[in-house]
Amino acid sequence: MRPYISSMINFHIHSTWSDGLYTPEIIVREAIKKKMEKIAITDHYETKKVNSVPKKYLKMYVEDLKALRRKYGDKIDIYIGIEVDFSPRTNIDNLPNFEEFDLVLFEYVQDSLWDGYPLWMLLDKRKEIDAFVILAHNDLNKNFGDANIDAFLRVLESDRIGVELNTSMNYTKLGTYYYRLAEDIFKEMKNYKIPISVGSDMHEDIERVDDVKDALSFIQELHLEDNLKLFLKEVSENEG
Repeated sequence: MRPYISSMINFHIHSTWSDGLYTPEIIVREAIKKKMEKIAITDHYETKKVNSVPKKYLKMYVEDLKALRRKYGDKIDIYIGIEVDFSPRTNIDNLPNFEEFDLVLFEYVQDSLWDGYPLWMLLDKRKEIDAFVILAHNDLNKNFGDANIDAFLRVLESDRIGVELNTSMNYTKLGTYYYRLAEDIFKEMKNYKIPISVGSDMHEDIERVDDVKDALSFIQELHLEDNLKLFLKEVSENEG
């Protein structure tokens, strides 16, 4: 794998396998054109919320991305991801172990506005999942701000659960990203071995394939570089 290059990574991208507008290959070609180093395709796993990848087609999905890895691997690092709607809209009792995946994003964890299941349920499921697990676009300040922050962070660290900085405007309040609203939590997070990923949640605007600059600026502002490096190390070691 290539060494970390600051502004050329994106670990949250959707394709035509779920509700994205572009095929994985078009996305990969655009990423190469923009001189990106690392991307992950993270389509939605089977959910009632949006178009998604049914469990029976996961193998085809993985093989499609592996073929792109073979074809373009000398130009860009491609990671195989999936996003799980952690709510009653998904059959959580029948989740696969995602053994061929590099990362699994869990959205809406402990988010009552989206009927998200609580963190303790994810901790229970985490034991059955082989891939690296990440809290996707979580409003940490709302969902965990009243908790004992040190205890919360210790749980994430011990269960090897990462946290995503998501630059989609869907995950803002009055134009401020969720992660910036949780600055106090992230200030503490730098004292823990909790991996931090970045992603734009790209669906339709292919220009956003490299739109993670604010997240990377936030990492530098709060001196979270080691957390990002830990994520890159973990996901590379887990590469399917």
